[in-house]
Amino acid sequence: MSFGGIVVGKHVTLGDHVEIGLLAVVMGRTIEIGRHSSVGTMSYVACERITMGEDARIREQVYVGGPQLPESSFTLGSRTIVLQMAYINPTKPVTIGDDTGIGGHCLIFTHGAWLNALDGYPVNYEPVTLGKSVWLPWRVFVMPGTTIGDGSVIGANSLVQGTIPPCSLAVGSPAKVIRSAPDFPPRLTDEQRAAKVAEMMSEFDRYVAYEDTRIEVNGAERLYRRDGRRWRLVWRRATGQEAPLERDDTLLTELALSDDEVQSLTKRGIHWLDLAGKSRSEAGSALTEELASFLGRYGIRLPRSSG
Repeated sequence: MSFGGIVVGKHVTLGDHVEIGLLAVVMGRTIEIGRHSSVGTMSYVACERITMGEDARIREQVYVGGPQLPESSFTLGSRTIVLQMAYINPTKPVTIGDDTGIGGHCLIFTHGAWLNALDGYPVNYEPVTLGKSVWLPWRVFVMPGTTIGDGSVIGANSLVQGTIPPCSLAVGSPAKVIRSAPDFPPRLTDEQRAAKVAEMMSEFDRYVAYEDTRIEVNGAERLYRRDGRRWRLVWRRATGQEAPLERDDTLLTELALSDDEVQSLTKRGIHWLDLAGKSRSEAGSALTEELASFLGRYGIRLPRSSG
């Protein structure tokens, strides 16, 4: 808990490694924040019921609040992010699914009211639901009653009202669907996926080398050294060498791990990032966490194992 950061509620549950930033405020009747989640500096989150999954992040100067009703709720799924200066109004329930990203300066409203309803002006109170793996770039305006399906992308500066089907690309004001499944998103071949992973690892090595990390590459094995510490990475690819694993190693695998392999790695104290199986070890070394965070720059977010 940083200086001036507070959490106030009647029923509060905070998971391990939760961070509340400088002068950040979280207020509600019922508050549940999952492990490894954070609320950034000078953010304000106030609602009757607040639920954040694991590895969820609310960045700096985000505002979540407004007029309250008994059903007011704000649900933010696991591995989500809400970027700076976003404004979310959960007078009616706002539900945001796992792995969804909300860009800076986005506006999400569940109510629209100001002028006198008895004079014929519209008054609207409806919930908003964003599915899993939805992406709102910066400056998207979401109107009351909107539902956006899983895997959909909204163009920047768009205004969204109504229903956007899953796996769609919608742009404009009002937003119109211009592409949809099976053409969106395009499917990659195994070779294309492998090439992208290689590019990501090249960029990761360049990034950590800039931060004074020495890297030694020997086939599938990589050694990273900094400030007198040493970390070992084993990279398992569809084709190539295999290297033995030791305690505290990090395994980066492009081949999905079986349940038996996961159990074995856990017992042996080996951390992993499984790109094909879309999972990762519950905890990890500094290298595991750094690489997992870096992969997030490419939209890769891996659910933590339950242990």
